[in-house]
Amino acid sequence: MNFSILQSDLWPIIQSVSRSCGIRSTLPVLGNILIEAKEDKLKLSATNLEIGVVKTINAEIGEEGDITVPVRTISEITSNLAGSKINFESQNDQLKISTDQFMATINGIPASEFPSIPLSGKEEVIIDPEILKKAIPEIAFAAAVDEGRPILTGILTQIQDKKLQLVSTDGYRLAHKLIPVDQTYQFKALIPRRTFEEVIRLLTEQEADNLTISTSEDGNQMIFRFGNTQLSSRLIEGRFPVWEKIIPSDIKVRIIFERIELLKGVKLASVFARSEANVVKLQNQDNKLILTSETKELGSQQNQIEVQSNEESLTVAFNSKFLIDILSAFSASQATLELSSPLSAAVIKPMGEEGLEYIIMPVNLG
Repeated sequence: MNFSILQSDLWPIIQSVSRSCGIRSTLPVLGNILIEAKEDKLKLSATNLEIGVVKTINAEIGEEGDITVPVRTISEITSNLAGSKINFESQNDQLKISTDQFMATINGIPASEFPSIPLSGKEEVIIDPEILKKAIPEIAFAAAVDEGRPILTGILTQIQDKKLQLVSTDGYRLAHKLIPVDQTYQFKALIPRRTFEEVIRLLTEQEADNLTISTSEDGNQMIFRFGNTQLSSRLIEGRFPVWEKIIPSDIKVRIIFERIELLKGVKLASVFARSEANVVKLQNQDNKLILTSETKELGSQQNQIEVQSNEESLTVAFNSKFLIDILSAFSASQATLELSSPLSAAVIKPMGEEGLEYIIMPVNLG
């Protein structure tokens, strides 16, 4: 195999795929990038067995072939050859890299040892990439990080009745987004949060008119295709919680608030809540929302913001970190806080953003 390519063309591709390498894996080939030259295309692939990313780019191909090389080595070399046209040649599991002023040889691993990455699927769904770029940051934070409950580390993704539904929860808070889409095909899958976050990063790095989503032939992988990029991800097995039952129906108190004002108030209250399980109390009274917090070591605080509320007063306590996460996730200037009792789940709905809602469980002070 031999090919030539400009450093400015190759380096961004290496950066993108390298995030999906399994550098810490006990399987050495997962710390490598697979390089394939065929016809006039160069294809770079990386996988950690959970996520696989493949990118293609035009290059001057002299001889077709393939090899895998350590991602760190080729990444560091390529980044320091700025402005150069780089020549590559593989022979006997080694890759020679050269420019007019530089030459190096990297020991590789045969491409035959690299795991296959599913690239074709069935029942394709095509959506606007901008939909995901806006929706995922609004809801992904609510998914669990702890791998002890793998089901909660995923985002429930469902298309039904021409609506895309995204749900994430860690058991303490829940984010739900419902988006109209022009799709008749129906599917339901539990996609890892990390997968969606990587898809958003890749979409941010390049423009794409369409995003195609499909399941692999065996049904165990979700495949995303856009521009010159393909990403394959394992799906999470198991039953997602019946989240609809968490949403309260008997709302007694509805509070309209300014997002930034409440966010500032909660951040102030959190200063005095860090050693007390981050507990902040909220009480609505006379169109004011009073936020209190205290800790034995530091003292206490009280601050209030102007709101619009019905006459019934209610005091409820929340984990301030969870409130801050929610209030930082959406961009609407106003939102509603709906309460039914001090121990029932509360609902936060951004105003002007149809289909977006957050559920947060209160703290029991008993």
